[in-house]
Amino acid sequence: MADSVVFTYGAPLVGVLLVAIGIAAAVPGAYGLIQTDIADCGDPSILVETPDVTEQRFGDTPPSTITRLDVRDLSPAERTAFREAIDAPRREAHVRGPFPSYETFRNGTVVTADGQNYYVTVVADHPCFETAPLQFPLGVFAIALGLVGILTPPAYRRLVALETGR
Repeated sequence: MADSVVFTYGAPLVGVLLVAIGIAAAVPGAYGLIQTDIADCGDPSILVETPDVTEQRFGDTPPSTITRLDVRDLSPAERTAFREAIDAPRREAHVRGPFPSYETFRNGTVVTADGQNYYVTVVADHPCFETAPLQFPLGVFAIALGLVGILTPPAYRRLVALETGR
């Protein structure tokens, strides 16, 4: 059996293929498990333009097609993101929490705060990467099985050499 072409070359080849497939499955599967801890997936970003830019865009009165909201009408998460975006250098912030005005913000809205108008819109959705629940464990299993396939012929030859005393 040690001289078998299938055993000598086929098992390691299948092992290498299994390792490659396992890596291709395990890496995105692992990212799918930890993405909520390292990224802002599921938390859209809003952009808040300054009152000057808002006035340049719309003049004194925004068109009737633009929804107007007062900052007190926003949910706590929306209000927090709004305040963070005003103070941020790029004027963007993530809405972390319930976002009931998402569609309104996505289409663009004017939010009134402290007597000034701010144009607010969603600039990024940050969707979560979808993976199958078993993708990571099956990928790890394929890597382990591939390693067994790669290491079996040399291990077998070593055992035969020890047994025969060579």
